Amino acid sequence: MIFSSLQYLLFLPIVVVLFWNTRGAARLWLVVLASYFFYMSWLPVYGILLLVMTTANWLIALAMDRSRQKNPSLLKPLLTLGLIGNLGCLCYYKYTNFFLSNFCSAINWFGAQLHGGSGDIVSWTTMNVMLPLGISFFVFEFVHYLVDIYRGDKPISSWMEFAAFSAFFPSQIAGPIKRFQDFMPFLRGPLPWSSALFAEGGALIMQGMFKKVAIADPIGSIVNGCFAPHVVLSSPDAMVASLGFFIQVYCDFSGYTDIGRGSALLLGIRLPENFQLPYLSVDLADFWRRWHMSLGLWLRDYVYIPLGGSRCGQIANSRNLFLTMVACGLWHGAAWHYVIFGCLQGIGLIVQRQWRDFLRSSASLQSAAKSALGQWAGIAGTALFIIVTFTIFRAPDMPTGLNVLASWFVGSSGFSLWSPIAKSGVLWFCGIYMLFWLLSEALKKHRQIRLFDSVPLYPAAIRFASWTAATFLMIAARPTIATPFVYFQF
Repeated sequence: MIFSSLQYLLFLPIVVVLFWNTRGAARLWLVVLASYFFYMSWLPVYGILLLVMTTANWLIALAMDRSRQKNPSLLKPLLTLGLIGNLGCLCYYKYTNFFLSNFCSAINWFGAQLHGGSGDIVSWTTMNVMLPLGISFFVFEFVHYLVDIYRGDKPISSWMEFAAFSAFFPSQIAGPIKRFQDFMPFLRGPLPWSSALFAEGGALIMQGMFKKVAIADPIGSIVNGCFAPHVVLSSPDAMVASLGFFIQVYCDFSGYTDIGRGSALLLGIRLPENFQLPYLSVDLADFWRRWHMSLGLWLRDYVYIPLGGSRCGQIANSRNLFLTMVACGLWHGAAWHYVIFGCLQGIGLIVQRQWRDFLRSSASLQSAAKSALGQWAGIAGTALFIIVTFTIFRAPDMPTGLNVLASWFVGSSGFSLWSPIAKSGVLWFCGIYMLFWLLSEALKKHRQIRLFDSVPLYPAAIRFASWTAATFLMIAARPTIATPFVYFQF
């Protein structure tokens, strides 16, 4: 069951109606059971994994809280046990084959160098380990929970409340990564039901569905073939493939977040924002403050700052930035092109920091950078860097990613993608979305009216017309199947 499927569009209203017609323990049970039903609709056995990990983390946190008063020396061992358990599960399900294959390859390479032979010393068989949906997200939530309890926060005493936090279906599969300090007040006292709440939640769901169904899915169907291994691409096709994924991944992932946040709002729960117009970032640091914001904040608080953050020398600070982004790349997947993606982001952040320090040395350069032309140059340069690194991110391996990038410059002049682009109508859908977004921003700036964030502030007739138009445009996109979201694989 995915957000853009018919099953979800039947499931969500049932849960919302039941939620607002129950109270207390019954409502809590409903949230937990609905979340587990949602998760187990894909592969029921992994509901047991989520249940076991939830119970283990709940018990460890309670033990840490008790030991704080009675036996503080147990705090760190308990935290270590919890971190090993959580990260161990993540490594087993996500990285087993990656580690084994690279270990065997290294042994065989050293053997060939020592003995001059060509045969393999060791061999291995790929383990049939299926990645549980959303494990990277809920493991990070468990790690945050245990670390914050270790730092002095009070744990959640009720198992049911903790189960609702860990399994909450609007954010369960692909985030945003929640903080229990922010989530629990809404779970215990949801926002009161009102037409404004319904309109805001419904508008977010509609916006997310439009991004996913009318823009991301059609673009994906057009450019996916360009990222196949050994494919021969013309220069225009390669450039459009890279630009297409750049648009697809934003509309897909931010669309998921919109639907998740909208679904949670219909239950009176406000989830954190995950995107703030990241493609208008003036530099790479600005991009990572706007893109997948909950992951960026998690990496800052639980990787970058514990490594030393910026409270150290320039070399150590650069090391901390680099290691944090390598961890970010590896978090995305068990493959070398994800690691390279993280390395490039780390190097980019280090270079950008050096460039920023250089600009500070000259008032005229600093003024030029802050001018309108300088700002737009920064936006264009950042977007180009992201397009290049996202091409490597999207490819199944490094050679394929490099092939797409090389084809920008050495490919032929043909443009075979134009016909499917024209037939799909995706350019019209992108144009309509951009027009609506620009109108929204203009009204927000000049009249303090927001179309998507606070839908009730504009007339009901316009709201109805907008929703109707969005619905017809999504139908016009003619999705044949509900395509999984990009970040489901992480």
